[in-house]
Amino acid sequence: MNFKRLPTYFPVILFIVFALFSCELERDTIDKESYQKKISLRNSNLDMLLQEEPFIAALSKLNKGKRKKGSTAKTVMEDTYKFSIMPDIAKVIQDGASTTYTFQIKREINNPDFFENLVIRMDSLNQVDAYLVKYTPTAPLTPSEEHASFHFKGMVNITQIEYNIAPSAKELNCVVANVLMCNQAWTEGGPVEPHVATSKCQSAEHLYTVPSIDCSMTGYGGAGAGSGYGGSNGGTIGTEPGVGHSGGGSGNSGGTGNNGNTNPPVTTAPVYVTHADCITISDQFTKFSNLKQQLTTLAGTTSQNHENGIFIDKSATAQTADPFQTIPQGTGGMIKINTNPSQPYVMLAHTHDAYGSDGTGTYSIFSSGDMAVISNLIQKNKIDLDNFVFYVITADGTRYAMTINCAACLEPFCYPCESSGTGTPVDMTRLLKTGTLIDNTYNSDDGIHSQSNPIDDIKKFLEFIKAGNLGINLFEVNETFTSFEKLELDSKTNSIIRKPCPN
Repeated sequence: MNFKRLPTYFPVILFIVFALFSCELERDTIDKESYQKKISLRNSNLDMLLQEEPFIAALSKLNKGKRKKGSTAKTVMEDTYKFSIMPDIAKVIQDGASTTYTFQIKREINNPDFFENLVIRMDSLNQVDAYLVKYTPTAPLTPSEEHASFHFKGMVNITQIEYNIAPSAKELNCVVANVLMCNQAWTEGGPVEPHVATSKCQSAEHLYTVPSIDCSMTGYGGAGAGSGYGGSNGGTIGTEPGVGHSGGGSGNSGGTGNNGNTNPPVTTAPVYVTHADCITISDQFTKFSNLKQQLTTLAGTTSQNHENGIFIDKSATAQTADPFQTIPQGTGGMIKINTNPSQPYVMLAHTHDAYGSDGTGTYSIFSSGDMAVISNLIQKNKIDLDNFVFYVITADGTRYAMTINCAACLEPFCYPCESSGTGTPVDMTRLLKTGTLIDNTYNSDDGIHSQSNPIDDIKKFLEFIKAGNLGINLFEVNETFTSFEKLELDSKTNSIIRKPCPN
């Protein structure tokens, strides 16, 4: 269909279609479709699926064979649409002759107002399509005892991933997502509260789907912006609050469904990892079985009069006999982290000793110098951002871990990182901004210093993260490195929120 040949009244019809298919998942406002078809759902993860030939074949069709068995390299669609697959949890749904694989995805800068899934579908003819599905909650996500699930109420957007669609080939295309839900009670006679379907909800009479339709123009539809949502199809429907349709995205040129413009429905169930920020840490402990012992040993050196440190770089694998390397000593009792390593860092851990640089003690938490080093490493592309963990263990008895949520946010912090010689132009605005942030946090009377209260330091450091928009996650760690709590600052009460990571 040529968009230019649409009759003048088409936008009105299109608006009506959008209104009819607004897709808020509320049991009082949605007519649930009885789901009696043959269907099965199982949990998996990316590593397991990369051992399954059907999944490998599906990825190969999408990415021209870039993914091989066991490969963890990024796919073409991840590079094009600027996201990364979160590998820990996947839902595999067999719906008749079609199979869908659903993963949660993350971006360099994640929006807390919604979460996104990648859905890959292979049909009975081994034809493969991929879709981005965005879930925008209109009420807080809450856990559900039923089938180890969670309750979701909100809006759904779906857009098909496509490549190399010429502008002249753009057409209006509609995609339907059948979101699989379950209303089976956990106990006999217990309350029935609809929840996201999981592998534990296999009873056909309790499974139902909530349809969500998005109509958009084929083409890159926002891929350049890294979202996959946000082209245009005759208005601003996709950006208006409370409306469940994306304004753009991509579609299937020519289509395979009704009238050549509607794809077959995509059956999926939301994947949302509530402890996603903890996974980087837990995965690293799983991969490097001796890491906890190494960190415990390092913690035993804080009474010395100099810092100590260890690191793991990207060359290390789970089979590497000794992946741990020692950070060399620098001057004044400080360690010297190499900012030009041959391989990017996966893990860095160091101590703040009992003496500090001037013999009066040291900080109970990360210093501004620690942050500058990480910023410098990001600038030089010397950190494996998806897997990196940074530890500090102090003589005050505190232990913290840090992961990076937004590399682009932390990258500007170090400036200038290294001397470029006399006469080099300096961005004074940027320099003053960083200097003011450091002065307010570390150089003020009530700031973080060698004699400040470690409890107060936590709050001050969280304020530092927020004020600088540094894009990092902070975790407090116990003595044996077996328990982690994510620390956040409540913007309303200015109090500390502690979120335990699952063991």
